[in-house]
Amino acid sequence: MQNKSFSNILIILSFIMTGVSFYVGDILAFGMNPFFLVQWLYVQLSIQFLLYQFLHAGILHLVSNSFFLYLFGNQVEILIGRGRFILFFLLNTVFVGISLLFFANGNTIGISGFAMAILAYIFLELRSQNNPEYRSAGVFLLINIAIGFTGNISLVGHLSGAIFGMLFYYLRNEMRVGFLR
Repeated sequence: MQNKSFSNILIILSFIMTGVSFYVGDILAFGMNPFFLVQWLYVQLSIQFLLYQFLHAGILHLVSNSFFLYLFGNQVEILIGRGRFILFFLLNTVFVGISLLFFANGNTIGISGFAMAILAYIFLELRSQNNPEYRSAGVFLLINIAIGFTGNISLVGHLSGAIFGMLFYYLRNEMRVGFLR
């Protein structure tokens, strides 16, 4: 089942789109930035929402995000189910994308916001199970948010992804919302 997981499909799409960006550099303009919004170019804005997470700044960026998705995305997908995981991804894409549009400086690419949502979800899940590993997940989450202050990594992308992961966890587990359950 893991070979056909949605997490692995996201990884494959990231490799394809990042590979395309090496040959068609103009596609990087579809990273998340407010240019198309302020120009009232809504078709291009829609394309941004489809592409920004699958574009990466280089091989290391792509491999680190892909490795994280492979290890932890697959686990969360198994935990909550494929349909809910796809919903998690889609809602995260919108939440992080809107956050980037209004609060980030510059063009932002990469699926790190979703990785942070997954990590936040794991942190809360482990904590709810009284698993002592939740502390490690929490420290890892804080470190990944803090590196956003270094300049080349999106603080807004990481932070908004983490916030969304926590919101999704609480909507699904604490409030007992039917379609997320």
